[in-house]
Amino acid sequence: MNDVVITLEPWHPWPLLFPAIAMATGAVLVFVGVLREVRWARDIGIVALVGGGLALVGLLAFLSGTWDQAQRRDALVELGYEDPTFAGSTGILGSTTPSDVEFTARLDGRRVTGTLQWLGDDRWAVVETP
Repeated sequence: MNDVVITLEPWHPWPLLFPAIAMATGAVLVFVGVLREVRWARDIGIVALVGGGLALVGLLAFLSGTWDQAQRRDALVELGYEDPTFAGSTGILGSTTPSDVEFTARLDGRRVTGTLQWLGDDRWAVVETP
């Protein structure tokens, strides 16, 4: 099986909405707490602002990679590969184009290695190495 093109659904950042709401609510509570000298509102606002920021960074760092990994795995399983594992990354930070992703899997009882090569947009070529 060589040069098969697959399409991976991109990650949608909608889960980042929840920490953003927490940060906005925290900012309002801090503002109101300082303006009206209500200590509990200020303290809860600070916790929501800092906690929301940390959650936002954590979700941004881990969710997209987890999503991409699951999409690649599901696509290879649909092609008949069993137990695919991946090496490398898609070069999200500091890169405008994803890099090739190496994989190993079983196909018809034999061990195969190959790469997923980015073709543009959401399309990737599955290329087995001989």
